[in-house]
Amino acid sequence: MGVVGADVGALRNFVLGLSRRSQEITATTARLTSLVEGIPWVGPDRDRFIADWNGVHRPGLVGLIEDLVDAAKQATKAADAQEAASAQQAGGC
Repeated sequence: MGVVGADVGALRNFVLGLSRRSQEITATTARLTSLVEGIPWVGPDRDRFIADWNGVHRPGLVGLIEDLVDAAKQATKAADAQEAASAQQAGGC
């Protein structure tokens, strides 16, 4: 019978990648927010632009960050479960 289960090392590397990307998006979101808020622009168009950023675009990025963090947590749990199952199986052989 072939190997059944997850490659724990690959899962852990995947988690690291997700964590790095979520940190990069967090930093980029902060930089963009600073740029948007610092636009030397006055008037209702600016107000709408900032409202769109704060009401649509920034929350979308924050949601993406949260999804990446959640995926990293799920992958970590899967890796932990695979390690526990492998240890149990190795102990039982």
